Amino acid sequence: MKPGREQAGPLRDGRFWLVVAAVVAPLLQSMGRPPDFDEVNFLTLARGAAAAPWRPHDIPINWQGTTQPAFEVLSNPPGLAWWLAPWLGAPTWLQRAAMLPWLVLAAWGSWRLGRRFLGDGQLGALLLLASPIVLLSTTALLPDAPLFALAVAGLAGLVEAGEQGRRVWPWALVLGAASLFRYSGVALWPLVPLWLFLQRRPLAPALLVSVPLGLLALHDLTAYGRVHILAMGTFQSVSNTPADWGHKAVAAVTMLGGAVVLPVYRWHHRAWVLAALGALAAAPWGWVAAGFGALGGAALAPVLDAVRPAPGGEGSRAAPDRVFLAAWALLGAAFLLTLRFTAARYWLPFMPALALLLPGSFPRARVVLGGLLGFLLVTDDAMHARASTALAQRASAVGPGRFTGHWGWQGALEAAGWSALDEGAAPAAGSVVAIPTEAWPQRVDVRCDHVRWEGHAWPAIPWLPRAYSREAGANLHANWIAGPPPVRTVVPWWFAGDAWEHARVCQE
Repeated sequence: MKPGREQAGPLRDGRFWLVVAAVVAPLLQSMGRPPDFDEVNFLTLARGAAAAPWRPHDIPINWQGTTQPAFEVLSNPPGLAWWLAPWLGAPTWLQRAAMLPWLVLAAWGSWRLGRRFLGDGQLGALLLLASPIVLLSTTALLPDAPLFALAVAGLAGLVEAGEQGRRVWPWALVLGAASLFRYSGVALWPLVPLWLFLQRRPLAPALLVSVPLGLLALHDLTAYGRVHILAMGTFQSVSNTPADWGHKAVAAVTMLGGAVVLPVYRWHHRAWVLAALGALAAAPWGWVAAGFGALGGAALAPVLDAVRPAPGGEGSRAAPDRVFLAAWALLGAAFLLTLRFTAARYWLPFMPALALLLPGSFPRARVVLGGLLGFLLVTDDAMHARASTALAQRASAVGPGRFTGHWGWQGALEAAGWSALDEGAAPAAGSVVAIPTEAWPQRVDVRCDHVRWEGHAWPAIPWLPRAYSREAGANLHANWIAGPPPVRTVVPWWFAGDAWEHARVCQE
């Protein structure tokens, strides 16, 4: 390595672009996949932004069983809608390509975090970007990639500027901008005053992290007469019983170890203790869940190590570093308990702290295993999207009519001219209704005495890990499987043989 190469800016280092290319290359095979899962509602919100840029949440959507304004049911800010609006009507692969600039920003921040906390920018970027959930989010039409990119870039800039005595307020604004894409960015705000305190810097610049969301709140008041994030506080606060908290906590741990930060390192006794506790907590969901619980417990062990006194010889900077990273990780663990449900991707803005805290043993194995699992889950995601869309297109040939269900199924049928049937509603006599089993169909008054068509999506591939499977009781996207009634789950993925989707078309 040439002298000073590691200290140069990542964008001028050829190795940086090799890392970016290494992330993009395995994703190319899935760029053309149809929208699926929550991508559909963000495309709907983008259509709202295209029709009325100042009031994107005015667009109606049926996402909780009843058609209502997106303001009431989509608990996300409009940042991604504004980003995607210019790309509406473009081929899906081009819409996904429009998400790649966020990967470059995420790689820049990851490189600097790796250089600062691991002494190796390239290794840091590989460890963070090879996380399965990062690979899943990179080309997804979801706000996760912008959230992750702005979080790591803002915090990387903050850490360097705060330590070197330079201005930190621009990086506080970058970090604050993450909350324009997901409100979970707010959970990172305390890290700004914490780092300034640890560096004995004035705390006043920390206030600027709230400016982007403050401006968005003023926008909401002028556009809707209400502040969206406050309205969504009530919307999210529906899963706060002790049973719900326990379920969300276990799911957060299993998803952490199974798809966020793979704990590939030399376990010490605390890791084994936490692994045993994680396995015990997840055991009621079966032996597969217990295995993921053990991995999640081991992934959390370095957080406990981080808050212990620094061993002698690590230098005066080691303790503040560990406190900062541990606080970052613990903020995420606490935040996930406040949400309506748990999903693996909700760990994204907090994942870097956990990845950087893991011991340095076997880093290459972590990169290889994380990247391989991520590639397989991306492949499953693409095949699920294609299978569900193909099934919806076959069903739509019987119509048009009404439908239940969401995700890519909903998007494909709406594109074919079908409309959603609200929860509890009965269709008109003689009308056609398409009903899936997996895509969260709302309960409706349909007897289905006359089945016009019935079919299933392609059979599964035995060696491919499944991120959503009723047979395996696995769901990477939430901690429930569609009902009726919905079934609690904690397994992020597993192997199964059931079809991706099954549906029937009835005539009343």
